[in-house]
Amino acid sequence: MSEEKLRIILVDDNDIDIVVNTKLLRLANLTEHIESYSDGPEAVEKIKNDQEKYVGFLNVLLLDIQMPEVDGFETLAIFEELPEDFRKDFKIFMLSSSIDRSDIEKAEQNKNIIKVLEKPLDVYLLKRLAFANANT
Repeated sequence: MSEEKLRIILVDDNDIDIVVNTKLLRLANLTEHIESYSDGPEAVEKIKNDQEKYVGFLNVLLLDIQMPEVDGFETLAIFEELPEDFRKDFKIFMLSSSIDRSDIEKAEQNKNIIKVLEKPLDVYLLKRLAFANANT
C-alpha cells in the first residue's frame, strides 16, 4: 500500500491539536489526503454519506479519546454501525494527551482499535503501525 492510497481522518475537539497533528502529518509527507473534524458523529456521518471516497484507500481513523460531547469510544460505537465490509479498510487509533490507564485498557479490549497514541502524534510510529496492520 503506497502513501498515495493512504487517507487520514483526524477527529479531535481541540483545534490546536488538529493544527499540530495535521502539520506533523504533512511534514512527514505521509499523504495529501488528510481530513479533520472536531465532532465525532459529524465525521462518521460524512464518511457514511461519501463512502465511495474511501474505497481503495487504507483509511486511518484517529479518534481523540476525551471529547466533551461524544468521546472517542462513543464515536467508535457509531462508526461500528457502518457495514463491516466498508469498515474493513479502516485502521483505528485512539489519541490521548494524558495516557489514562483505564482508557488504555478499554482501548486494548476493543478488537477494532490498533493502539492508543500519545499527542502530539508520532507520525512515524503511526505509519509503521498502520502499514504493518494494512492486511489484517
